[in-house]
Amino acid sequence: MHDLTNIWREVRGWPAEQRLALATRLLQSLEQEETPVAVSKDQQKALQELIGIWKAEQPPNDEQVESILEQERMKKYG
Repeated sequence: MHDLTNIWREVRGWPAEQRLALATRLLQSLEQEETPVAVSKDQQKALQELIGIWKAEQPPNDEQVESILEQERMKKYG
């Protein structure tokens, strides 16, 4: 898991176009494998975080995250 953290620290500074190219190649490599591969919860979480970042030009800052969370809490709990 430590290696994944180091890789993420390196990749997150790349321009969006390069991150998307890497993601495409990773996904293509999965399609080429014939046997299903078990993916750990940590790996799933890391991939979901990467997908979320690809969808945004710039990740939200702490204030924006707090605002989003508050809005979602209001929807859920009123």
